[in-house]
Amino acid sequence: MKLDTSHSLKNKIPEAYHSYVTQNIDKIPSSKKGGASTDQTKQDPNSLKSRSSQKEFAMASMMAKSLRESLSPTMSEICESYVSGRLTAKFRNLTSLEDGQTGRRPMTLSKHGHLLNGFEFNSEHPYEQIFGANYFIKSGSRKGQVILHFPSFIPENTFARPDGATNFKIKARLVALSDFSFDINEDAYVAKNKDLHGKFGDFETTMLPLLKIPLEPMTAMIGIDYPEGIPEETACFLVMAISFYRYEVGKFNHLSKKSGMTIKRVY
Repeated sequence: MKLDTSHSLKNKIPEAYHSYVTQNIDKIPSSKKGGASTDQTKQDPNSLKSRSSQKEFAMASMMAKSLRESLSPTMSEICESYVSGRLTAKFRNLTSLEDGQTGRRPMTLSKHGHLLNGFEFNSEHPYEQIFGANYFIKSGSRKGQVILHFPSFIPENTFARPDGATNFKIKARLVALSDFSFDINEDAYVAKNKDLHGKFGDFETTMLPLLKIPLEPMTAMIGIDYPEGIPEETACFLVMAISFYRYEVGKFNHLSKKSGMTIKRVY
């Protein structure tokens, strides 16, 4: 039976419905017109809330990315596969501590960043369970400086080392992250200290053996080089790591997934 596509057949469909012509079908399918317009969708309270929440999530995701990208390549290897999502959630929670409209609340790391103290980048091998030695962390003479001191310790008695590990390194990186606020004119979050955001200073020991021989005490200062001085609307994240290595066939292989790393302290 041939489909009648004449205007007379289409005119039988009420104006409140859309009509469609489909090949080899002898009836015109129809659907009711309506639904929210683009402008109505933009003003819908649920849509506004969703977009506002997305802005805060995007900002938190960017903050997590900034921290991860400020780590050294070998420190990044320690991160477990889903660390990005866990870290983003931690940053996202900080905005709820500020007053204001969702999607415009500031990210005040200088005030709330300390709540990320103890965050583990490799939850299966927590830093504090791996490294059992006593050590001391002291703020420097100015913001953006940290002094680390490791008294003498015996590596073989100190570490919960993985099977096959022959050597280790202690690593630390101090990363500056700016506070962010919402700019109404730009309709976006902007950094309070854009030029400083993501800058870092670092420390790394030489390759050390996992033996019963005591190590000499170690003292190091980590500083973020910023001549103008670290402003108040900035937080400095001290990330510390223990990397284990296996020496074989003339080279050291990083046992990254059995190493540990944590946000030790936020200043």
